Amino acid sequence: MLDDVVAALDTVLPRLAAVTGTPGVAVAVATSDDLRTAATGFADLAARTPMTAETVAPAGSLTKPVTGLAFLQLVEAGMAGLDTPVDQVLPAGLRGPGPAPATTAMLAAHQGGYYSDIVTAVAPTAPAEPILDYVRRRHETGRAVEYGGVLPLVTAPGSYSYSSFGVGVLGGVVEHLAGEPYRTRVERDVFAAAGMRNTSIDDGTGNSGGTTGYAAFGDWSLPSPPLRTAAYPGVGMHTSAADFARLLQSLLRTTRGERGLVRPDSLAAMVAPRVERPSPHGVRSFSGLTLELADPALGEDWWWGHTAAFPWGFWWEARVWPHRDLAAVAVGNRWDMARFHNPATRSAPGLAVEWAGRWAVSGAPAKLSDMDGRPRWTGPRPTTESSHWMGVLMGERTHGLLGVPGPLPVATLTAGARSLGDGDADGWDPAAFGRGVEQARAVAPDPAALGVLGRELGPAAALWMLECGASGADVTMPVGFYAGASR
Repeated sequence: MLDDVVAALDTVLPRLAAVTGTPGVAVAVATSDDLRTAATGFADLAARTPMTAETVAPAGSLTKPVTGLAFLQLVEAGMAGLDTPVDQVLPAGLRGPGPAPATTAMLAAHQGGYYSDIVTAVAPTAPAEPILDYVRRRHETGRAVEYGGVLPLVTAPGSYSYSSFGVGVLGGVVEHLAGEPYRTRVERDVFAAAGMRNTSIDDGTGNSGGTTGYAAFGDWSLPSPPLRTAAYPGVGMHTSAADFARLLQSLLRTTRGERGLVRPDSLAAMVAPRVERPSPHGVRSFSGLTLELADPALGEDWWWGHTAAFPWGFWWEARVWPHRDLAAVAVGNRWDMARFHNPATRSAPGLAVEWAGRWAVSGAPAKLSDMDGRPRWTGPRPTTESSHWMGVLMGERTHGLLGVPGPLPVATLTAGARSLGDGDADGWDPAAFGRGVEQARAVAPDPAALGVLGRELGPAAALWMLECGASGADVTMPVGFYAGASR
């Protein structure tokens, strides 16, 4: 079965990468005892480095299930329970006076009352901050990170609110109970135990390396800004499609009764629906313990896993179909800046994983596209004006939304810019891009000022956004969502 699925992926991936404008895509598909891979395109456009299933990249929220597994290992050791109040398993006073009464399971299911769900990005050269120090400091500040902290960090727990910071707090629990750094714990007891040879946690103490992500405007792509995260138990893993498939393969064996990273009953607790999640397209989904779950009403088609991203250049999709003895994971090094969010039904990794799961049951299609798969120009060619707009968006997202204070390495970003298609790139203006970045940085992180800046770009910029694939005629800035009314 895997032979047929991978053969079909080998045929369709170049076309899928082309139509989604993704420089490189890698996929790994596994059963309990077999693993195969496919890949296409480039891990770095300038160097023409091929993308492979062993290419390491920032994996964003795929880190969350790792934290969940590390915590369940401590539960199995009798050091905590799923209903244990968080403040009983953290250093005294870490969350401040009178903290909201959340349990460990509530943190793992995104019910801990935390708003913040962005990477909490810092420059790679920023000093490393231990996770417990970071968690304490953020609680002392008491504000979310987005746009300078216009929203509170925490509200009453219970409702679903996706939060990388909340899982970061759970990582602090792991570190405190284990009595050793989070990175040391998970690299030994999760990564090495699952045979993940090239996976690590970027906690600021080492260089994880990897591929180049791209912030894409139509087919025009710039290297994503160099960033790492302080909330590394939520989004700090660097891995490859093949390595993460090895983790899912281990969990597949556990669904069949084999004790692996955790016991079968612990994995069952992780994949039990805890709370319904907001879901696009009317398809119901739920949150388990650091895992995203499809609607159990799907029966044999039911899956669990996680979607992941890292700004502004990487998207991942990982799913396990336990009734099919199948797992699939894929990564693509594109972030569509015109849409801001790349859903699984639009991104190359999401579609590759979805199709792999479907073909494992139905069989690979007898006929797939025989086009050559070369990227084709699907957006406007750059001009001095649009180069400036790209810079404004990059600055707004990095200095405003993420709150990175220091300047970006604009010369490096512009030198790595490339067209994925056959279009004329003569209109690209690196100086105009740099002016746009600085224009946004000058008013960041003020959400009102950034919103005004976006509107002042005018209808020409809004039309350009549509040409780049935006869903509406607006300059895509997420100010309203991350700096609006408390959600």
